[in-house]
Amino acid sequence: MKKSNRFLALIAALPVAAALSTAPAHAEGFGGLGGLGGDASSLLSGSGLSVPSVSSLAPSNVTGLLSYCVQNNYLQGNSPSTLLSSLKQKAGLDTSSSQYSNGQNGILDTGNGNTFSLATLKGNLKQKITTKVCNAVLKQGKSLL
Repeated sequence: MKKSNRFLALIAALPVAAALSTAPAHAEGFGGLGGLGGDASSLLSGSGLSVPSVSSLAPSNVTGLLSYCVQNNYLQGNSPSTLLSSLKQKAGLDTSSSQYSNGQNGILDTGNGNTFSLATLKGNLKQKITTKVCNAVLKQGKSLL
């Protein structure tokens, strides 16, 4: 890229960077994400996003989210797949519920019509946040057995 094109690209990006730097940071919902705390807060600083705690999610939503995480390779190894199979076989788990299907689509369903979609995150933020949320979902899933 020529120097003049780089300069123009930088100038074009300034309004976006300025808007993001002045947006309010809403990362207080990370308190229950399995110890993500400040690390996740720093990832979302200035994004205006707030992610709910996975500990408040219904077991069917956790199981659906674990399925999303495994399918999209946010969790590696056999352990997540084995846990997913165990959770699906657990008595009382409703895999026909909207909470389960929301989870399969990357949606944290916190009840009362409130949701947070991992699928709509973009770019580098999506990879980082989704990986951290998936690790927290894996931990929460283990606690459900």
